[in-house]
Amino acid sequence: MTVFLDDVDRWDGESHGTYAVTEAEIVEFAERYDPQWFHTDPDRAADSIYGGLIASGWHTAAMSMRLFVDGFLGETATLGAKGLDRLRWPAPVVPGDELTVHSTIHGVDGSDGTDDYGVVRWGVETTAGGGEKTVLAFEALVLVARA
Repeated sequence: MTVFLDDVDRWDGESHGTYAVTEAEIVEFAERYDPQWFHTDPDRAADSIYGGLIASGWHTAAMSMRLFVDGFLGETATLGAKGLDRLRWPAPVVPGDELTVHSTIHGVDGSDGTDDYGVVRWGVETTAGGGEKTVLAFEALVLVARA
């Protein structure tokens, strides 16, 4: 069943998925897109303020997006997004973390769009450690079609 603008609040307070993060994936992503040493060099990262290798924030965002699509957007009549507000990485992702994404609908603005769609202010929080550690938070301005 496709979820349209008038019913998008069904996702408020829902959580979805687990994504297991590996050291190999952290290094592979970082070598290609964000080659800072604390993402690519486990030995050097061990002596850093992090105490070990950490995922790039952009990698964290990409993994979170996958969970967000699989859990929510894949069943929603989305038409893209206008952007993100309040993007934060409160804690780093480390090898062995299992990520889960949480959804909060902050608002639905039917007037900020057209007759075909409205804009949903969709809060997304990604956690690790069974919800004990927040690793990503943002508010997406998602375009959602009307029925």
